[in-house]
Amino acid sequence: MNNQHPRILVVGAGSPNADFVASVLQRSGMDAEWTDNLRKPNPFLIRRFDLIYGIYLQSCARSVLAAKLLRKKTIIHFVGSDAYWLHREKSIYRRLFWGIVLHANDFVFYVSPHLERLVGCHGTVLPFPIEKYQFTRLPERQPERDILYYCPSGSKNEEIYRLDWILQYAREHPREKVTILGNLEHPANYPITQPNVEVIPNVPQSEMPAIYAQHRTLIRMTTEDGLPRMVHEALLCGLNVIFNGEAIMEIPKERDPNEFAKSFRKAIGLL
Repeated sequence: MNNQHPRILVVGAGSPNADFVASVLQRSGMDAEWTDNLRKPNPFLIRRFDLIYGIYLQSCARSVLAAKLLRKKTIIHFVGSDAYWLHREKSIYRRLFWGIVLHANDFVFYVSPHLERLVGCHGTVLPFPIEKYQFTRLPERQPERDILYYCPSGSKNEEIYRLDWILQYAREHPREKVTILGNLEHPANYPITQPNVEVIPNVPQSEMPAIYAQHRTLIRMTTEDGLPRMVHEALLCGLNVIFNGEAIMEIPKERDPNEFAKSFRKAIGLL
């Protein structure tokens, strides 16, 4: 591995984390590329790089194992969903497999410190960056709705993202307009008839600033919290933000792309 100028392959599915992380590292002067070819890792591609940076354990495990067979340095970066999923795993054989994948790594990152305790493997806390210029407070902002609430569809998601909580809130606050929003992979498709609740299946990431501008408050309630970027995107856009019952007032410095790149360099020993 080139200790001062490593070639980095970011491995992860889709936007806005894996592709954007690769872009941030590129802009900081690092030699980085991104791939979402996850099911069948390309050994010829992996051989070109010094460091394989996997985002989401479930989707990058094959690439990490292939990289270790090729004697490459590797990283796994945990978000909340991955950490809680691994913590829930009951199968002894699966836990053994994931343990091998995890401990074969050279570096482990977590978006939030509490995830390290769940996973049980020492690592570095490194929140993902946000393209901050896209999320700004608009002086002419006149919100038409009160609450923006994230809850993608699916029986498990209904539990994790507390659909029951927001529907009860809407019943208790009939004068407040509530929007339930899903994501591209799991659109919100709830057949809700409460008059003060609107369901938006999903919107592209590029349209999120407009969605934020329509609301006064973002509320995120979840049983499996990580560090969702939505919390700080909304804060940058001027919304009041409540995350699991607590008001959010500060933004981690690593949300800034330049600070993320500096912290990344330090974590892998380049500073």
